[in-house]
Amino acid sequence: MSAVDRVLDRPAARVRPPWRDALRRVAGSRLAMAGLAIIGLLALCAVAAPLIAPQHPDADGIWAAYMREAKQPPSWRHWMGTDKLGRDLASRIVYGARTSLLIGVASVSLAIAVGAALGAVAGFFGRWVDGVIMRLMDIMLAFPSLLLALGIVTLTGPRLINAMLAVGIVSIPTYARIVRAGVLAEVGKDYVTASRALGAGPWRLLARHVLPNALAPLIVAASLGIGTAILEAAGLGFLGLGAQPPLAEWGLMLADNRQSLHAYWWLVTFPGVAIMLTVLGFNLLGDGLRDILDPRLRGGRR
Repeated sequence: MSAVDRVLDRPAARVRPPWRDALRRVAGSRLAMAGLAIIGLLALCAVAAPLIAPQHPDADGIWAAYMREAKQPPSWRHWMGTDKLGRDLASRIVYGARTSLLIGVASVSLAIAVGAALGAVAGFFGRWVDGVIMRLMDIMLAFPSLLLALGIVTLTGPRLINAMLAVGIVSIPTYARIVRAGVLAEVGKDYVTASRALGAGPWRLLARHVLPNALAPLIVAASLGIGTAILEAAGLGFLGLGAQPPLAEWGLMLADNRQSLHAYWWLVTFPGVAIMLTVLGFNLLGDGLRDILDPRLRGGRR
């Protein structure tokens, strides 16, 4: 048998799917795995809150049985203590994970849906379209994000859904600029020129070819943005413009107990630690994904 015959008879090498290679790199990143561990614990608390929490988070504090237990320090019965209405603080922390995940995912999803669309159109079509869209984004970026969110919530009313909308709206320019930069890097490549020469329509070319190749920085920004959104929503809740009582939300819990910091330390310590760990988890995941998806950093920090 000749060498050519041996090559032709050799079974074709199996091509590894891209998603499997990406999972392998994620598993090899210590930063990403540490962030996933924290986020996984948060998701577990959110999904299994009725099974994990020892009490209902909104137990009525006017009951005498609860009022006798108001502001109790951590113990075997209440291992994070109780609040000023006698409600179990650990239960409210666990249920607060649901609110935090809802805020982070919903706000970032809104910001990405609008921002990615605007950034992709601006970068692909350019000229006056790019000028109009990006000047609007520059106007939004001229306002401090928290101040702009405060203005939106003040106009729409202090509710959780309004706080999520405000946080999502103020994040739109960030994602628009990221996607625009990625699209600008792709539109000059040969495959775009060839697709145009073959008659591909602009919207089809943008949606099916250019935009998918420009999404890697957006994935990293989204993972980092969820932590930022949770932090901003907690700030609105602390100011009384986000979630309203008796909803279990960590920023609101800090606001309700800020006067008790010196006498009852656990009332603000545990909600603050929950916010810190959640934001840390998403930041670690974002840093790990950045190292994985950026070829210039791949093989560096792990």
